[in-house]
Order: sequence, then structure tokens, then C-alpha cells
Amino acid sequence: MSNRTPKFKSTFITLVILSMTGCASSGTMQGIIRGKGTPVQFQYEQGLDRDFYTTVIGNEKFSGQAVNSGAVSGFGNIYTPGGVNTVITYATSGNFIAVMMGDKGSSMRCEMTYADSSGYTPMGGVGICRVSDGRVIDITW
Repeated sequence: MSNRTPKFKSTFITLVILSMTGCASSGTMQGIIRGKGTPVQFQYEQGLDRDFYTTVIGNEKFSGQAVNSGAVSGFGNIYTPGGVNTVITYATSGNFIAVMMGDKGSSMRCEMTYADSSGYTPMGGVGICRVSDGRVIDITW
């Protein structure tokens, strides 16, 4: 039996790692610079607790992350004839804030509204990004 334990542990660890990496998804978001009509394509990779964004505008590459800004949680006790139970609640709005840093010194702040309130990026959404030089980008995906 001791010969099986290491094999079981390594198989279990491999399955956990594969399932965690399988949760991530990636895709593109389409944007356009207001007033200029210049198209901008964003790439996203969905993580477990945040998304990672990259894009290139002109000759500057931006990268950063988006976090859920509308998440709320709470807890409390429920008193029943069977005893006291603790209840934990968690809700999300689908509103995300992203900050992206450019490799030439610019920055970008994005406000995204995901179609899926849990933040499942592949379901789509809309957003607006403001670059530190004043450009505004409207985004959809």
C-alpha cells in the first residue's frame, strides 16, 4: 500500500494543477479611440480572482490587471430550533476597475462592466479606458 501512496499523491496534485489552469480563459476586447476612430485591441486572460489585460497603443505596450470593484461580503448568525448557524454571503456586481502601465511611462485606467455579474470575462461586456495623455477608448467584447 505504501507504494501506491506516492503515485496517488502525484496524480492528485497533477489533477489539481490541471483543473486550476483549465479555469483560465483568454480572448480579445475591441476598442476605438474617441475622436480619432483608431481601433485598439485588448487581450485578456482571466485568472481566479482578477483579469490581466494587455494592449498596444501607438508604440507603447500597456499591461495591468482588473479587479472586482463591486464585491460585497458579510456574515451573520441564524438562530433556529436546531441551534445557531453562521451564514456567509458574497455578491458581485460585474463592475471591474483596471490599471495598466505603459512601457513608455503612460498609464491607463479602465472601468469595465461585465455582462456576467460574477466576472466571467468570456460572456462579454463594455468599458471605457482613459489614458494619462487624455485619450479615451470605448471597449466592447
